[in-house]
Amino acid sequence: MDDDAFASVTLRISSPVLILAGPSPAINELTQRLRSLDVKVLQAPSAMAAQQLVEEENPHLLVCDARLARRIPDLDAALESIRNAHEETAVLAWFDADAPDEEVLGFCRPIDDHMAGSIAVDESLRRLHFLSGRLPERREGQRLVVGDLELDTNTRTVTRAGVDIDLSDTEFRLLRLLMRHARTVLPKSQILQEVWEYDFAGQANIVELYISYVRKKIDAGQPRMIHTVRGAGYVLRPAVASKRSEPN
Repeated sequence: MDDDAFASVTLRISSPVLILAGPSPAINELTQRLRSLDVKVLQAPSAMAAQQLVEEENPHLLVCDARLARRIPDLDAALESIRNAHEETAVLAWFDADAPDEEVLGFCRPIDDHMAGSIAVDESLRRLHFLSGRLPERREGQRLVVGDLELDTNTRTVTRAGVDIDLSDTEFRLLRLLMRHARTVLPKSQILQEVWEYDFAGQANIVELYISYVRKKIDAGQPRMIHTVRGAGYVLRPAVASKRSEPN
């Protein structure tokens, strides 16, 4: 698609686009081009401002200059927090052309796409266009169901047999992971990596501790769904009701 043809394409979104970047001619041009496509553009100069705008405006696309991470140490953590709370938000990040692989890989877990080099406005618009086309698919998958257990990642609600279950943020993320991989044994290392991040250095038994928290809430008074597979990890399966002998 050439630039003239692309200019006539409207991004398939109705929500704002949030740009987390410092001032520059390229950012100004990108902002103007997006607005010419009738897209509302929000701008955040810091990670804190981005988190606040996400809560207020609920944008479905976030553009981030990853080079800000050099002077904003908590930038990647802020992005991860945004994605945990707003899974429908897709993130496009820019890196320096000579950024080492470990920098990109270490930053990429919270993002959907990335570019290297100077900020190329036309290519950024193309990437945003393709990301926006995937958003409806992402939003359709917000409800997870395993047996009588239901989790909605959009409303962040959990029910079992129609009864609401109150979970902390960490408990919610842990249960969401187990439900996404229902019937699959997840090793402790994978759970630790996906729920607490790569650099977690807290309690050695944190996984066991939170499994017990979630199990008490999910399995309370009900047939068990969360199982320990000794030496392998944990698995969530649909409950099997216990069979009781009928009186003669």
